[in-house]
Amino acid sequence: MAKGKVIGPDGGNLYERANDMFVKVTADDTGGAYEVCEERCPPGFASRKHMHTQNHETFYVLKGGATFILGDETHQGTVGSMFHIPPGIPHQVIAGEDGIHMLMVYSPGQTEAMFTEMTALSAEERADFETGKAVAAKHNTVWVEE
Repeated sequence: MAKGKVIGPDGGNLYERANDMFVKVTADDTGGAYEVCEERCPPGFASRKHMHTQNHETFYVLKGGATFILGDETHQGTVGSMFHIPPGIPHQVIAGEDGIHMLMVYSPGQTEAMFTEMTALSAEERADFETGKAVAAKHNTVWVEE
């Protein structure tokens, strides 16, 4: 019988970049079905506009707020807001003046490998759009050029 898992505050696999990403429940924990992450973004943080070719991504706002761009629509995410993004929808998150703290679910669970590879890049490599785009593409994520 499988054993449960307890993850405390600041627990999980931490990936530090311009934001902090804690992978709390890994793909290994769920047989690849999903991953659960906690993301903390400072004020003004903006993710690259991107879409996932296979993954569903769901955001739940715990603290702070952000602008969520989903396709051609812009929404304000406040505490308690949830956003579900199916594969193929370009999206971006831009943290508000207090930053944002969110819980995220990816299904299937395939994104931690991308976090691992992106975090291993040098600062110069991370800043290079083409390098990041190539790494993301290996993990079913397409960076959308603006």
